[in-house]
Amino acid sequence: METERVRGNPPGITNTHVAANIRAARQAIGMDLRTMSDALGAAGRKLSPSGISKLENGDRRVDVDDLTVIAYLLRTSPAALLTPPDEQTTLTGVPESFLPEEVEKWARGELTLTSDGLLAYWQQEWVVCLNRIQYFESALKHGSPSQASHDDYTKRLADLQERQRLIRERGVQIDPTGRVFDAADYAGRFDPAE
Repeated sequence: METERVRGNPPGITNTHVAANIRAARQAIGMDLRTMSDALGAAGRKLSPSGISKLENGDRRVDVDDLTVIAYLLRTSPAALLTPPDEQTTLTGVPESFLPEEVEKWARGELTLTSDGLLAYWQQEWVVCLNRIQYFESALKHGSPSQASHDDYTKRLADLQERQRLIRERGVQIDPTGRVFDAADYAGRFDPAE
């Protein structure tokens, strides 16, 4: 019985995201394939216009060295090229149980997808959200300078209250004991007595 030889893993969803992100970033700055190819060559990374096209179509993988050069040339970051598009949470090997915001922050190196990392992130977001709500409620209570400002503040307050609801739901999922909402761990990091 002969087994089929498999070379490497097939491209995953992260490859699809990177391909789309590279194309979007290139088009956003108006760079054509030839210009990008020339710039890559000048940076010591040879890739023909057709190779770039294959990369953007997901038919060719990008290696990490090319990724860093491409990110620099396209005036973005490697993390931005790796980050899933809005409202998508899937990256190769990452469970789909995380929120799009969490996956984006993780891909950008702003949090770790661990219980402690998520707890710290949502505690910080809870404190920031409460402070902003308090600010806008106070501004509305004491009167804002114009009707336009009043309307803007009212909309921002509604958005923050929706954010508060999301944080509350996610906080209970992360730690049903309510540690996200007392934020003692978060405040403790800034306690001058320590």
